[in-house]
Amino acid sequence: MNSRRIAIVVVALVAAVAVGGIALYATFLAGDNVAELGLDTPAPSAAVATPSAAVSSAVPSTAAPGSSAATGDLAGPWTVVSGVAGYRVRETFLQQNAETDAVGRTEDVTGSLTVDGEAGSLRLASTQVVVEMTTLKSDRDRRDAQLRGRGIQSDTFPTSTFDLATPVALPADFGSTDVVVALPGKLTLHGVVKDVTIEAQARVEADGTVVVAGSLPIVFADYGIEAPNVAGIIAVQDNGTMEFRVVFAKG
Repeated sequence: MNSRRIAIVVVALVAAVAVGGIALYATFLAGDNVAELGLDTPAPSAAVATPSAAVSSAVPSTAAPGSSAATGDLAGPWTVVSGVAGYRVRETFLQQNAETDAVGRTEDVTGSLTVDGEAGSLRLASTQVVVEMTTLKSDRDRRDAQLRGRGIQSDTFPTSTFDLATPVALPADFGSTDVVVALPGKLTLHGVVKDVTIEAQARVEADGTVVVAGSLPIVFADYGIEAPNVAGIIAVQDNGTMEFRVVFAKG
């Protein structure tokens, strides 16, 4: 093969790699551009389907106190009636960070909490929230398929659970305004149990439901999670964020 043909072959290979790289970037690393979950995030399906419509959790509440708060009837058992939870992680292509985070979420969230005490001196006595990891979905089917067998390995570890470790005193103005509460507990992820403290926002809505939203930084190695890496070309950073927004109803 003469030098001219060799040059043509080299140029063709370079072009193929470039086109393939662009295709891989478009497939995996375009990012989801989804706003973080917060008290004012729209309904879960809207938050996933139309991320641009999501509202930042920094927006102050203008809702009137809920009926439960107005009657001082917050003590008792509460059950999850809706919720959304998931991950947020930055991917890389040839060691270059993507422009936005990859975000996967599920609405398969169950659980309960119990409040005891009286108005002005309430405490969160117990909490358990369970997330179905097998239904996590992002805007990339290939990414979702990868995570079923790699990374969080949802086919092997189908659920993640948070259990409150000790009762927590609630602010005296809970029910009349948004509050921030530190929740110490045990997080089970990828089959590993770790002590964590989640800083969460909470609000009693006008319809009497309680909304709790928050996030927690996750270092994958702490939970035995091997960050997915495709031949050093496509990878994810070694850390991410777990986030959630859960609605509880009395009873």
